Amino acid sequence: MTGKPEEKRSFVRVPFKMNTAVRTRDRTIWSTNTLDISMNGIRVETTAAVPTEGTLCEIEIALAESPDPVIIEARGTVVRSAIGTLAVHFSEIDIDSYDHLQQLILNNSKDPERAEQEIRSHWGIRTSRPPA
Repeated sequence: MTGKPEEKRSFVRVPFKMNTAVRTRDRTIWSTNTLDISMNGIRVETTAAVPTEGTLCEIEIALAESPDPVIIEARGTVVRSAIGTLAVHFSEIDIDSYDHLQQLILNNSKDPERAEQEIRSHWGIRTSRPPA
């Protein structure tokens, strides 16, 4: 045993501050303090009451403001919920949002080569495609 804990995460997480909205069936939680993000999910800090684990939600992440807003949109499930923080696992993301998220991770990772390898080898997230 090396004394180093085994990494259980499938994707590199990067700290990145951005405006995020988490929409559940009955409310929207706004956060200006995203704690970290990965290709698999996001963790945000909030002063709002957080939904329970298992709650389905839609996520909107603003990477750039007007005049040309860049928005990542995804669907997911609340996987961790505690006073002050909320973690969402992405379950579906559109193609453009996936590309923006991938670029965000690669540009902000301490180890972009590792992040790129993980992205290439992992198909754990569905991209939503418009009907043909």
